Amino acid sequence: MQPHQLRYFVAIAETGSFTAGAQRARVVQSAASTAVRQLERELGCALFTRGRRIALTPEGEALLPRARDVLAALDAARAAVAATRGQVAGTVSLGMMNHLAGFDLASLLAAFGRAHPAVVVHARQTATGSRGSLDAVRSGDLDLALVSTAGETVPGMRLRYLDSEPIRFVCHRSHPLAGAGSVRLAQIADEAFIDSPVGWGNRAVVDGAFAAAGLRRAIQTEATDFELGQALVRERLGVMFVPASAVSPDPQLVALDVEPALTWTVRLAHSASRPLSAAAAALAAELERGGRGEPAAG
Repeated sequence: MQPHQLRYFVAIAETGSFTAGAQRARVVQSAASTAVRQLERELGCALFTRGRRIALTPEGEALLPRARDVLAALDAARAAVAATRGQVAGTVSLGMMNHLAGFDLASLLAAFGRAHPAVVVHARQTATGSRGSLDAVRSGDLDLALVSTAGETVPGMRLRYLDSEPIRFVCHRSHPLAGAGSVRLAQIADEAFIDSPVGWGNRAVVDGAFAAAGLRRAIQTEATDFELGQALVRERLGVMFVPASAVSPDPQLVALDVEPALTWTVRLAHSASRPLSAAAAALAAELERGGRGEPAAG
């Protein structure tokens, strides 16, 4: 029984898919499938029922917590040996956002790599927004995730504030409100909106503000890229809410303040029920040092 076999088995069990498990383990699916079949032969039993959907057999259910324990013990052993040399060692999976305001993630990761050369950081951009990243932290697919949340708390998560900025209303310069300087939600509720999909943090902030005001709005187009969204605004295909640092300098567009003000916030999330490894804790501390500190009250 080899560690990589257990690692692939756990990844497949936790994601519920050979394809997703292989992606999480960062190997091709054939390698993960072969390793699991070898493990099954060694144990003399099937660990998964296979079909359109896979599920753990009773033997697989019995193995899963033990496999997690073995992998955790191996990580702890590596970390203990590294600690005798004054090093932090291990692997950390980090979820990244597509836009991070003024938060300089690249520089922070580079500085962390220089300070902790024995730590491997597997970072990936979200494909499903902050909600998807939070789900990945809950499942153990990610150790840490940069997320945007409308509230200061999320069930099952510990959140650390990193950065924030205003959200502005972007419209074409020919829009009737373009010269207003600021807009109220009631003035724009009937517009055709371009926005991020449900699950993205900036969308959650705006949806929450309209709901709190008792207003409904129509999302005509969904786009995960602020640049693309504003290109659509330039062609007068709708209006858009955009974090201030992502507002395009395009002279055809106008960015207005919103009343009441809307704030887009970047936070670092990790599980409240699963302790961070020494490597993950060190990375979390580095990222928190790179933030702006808690925003002023009021």
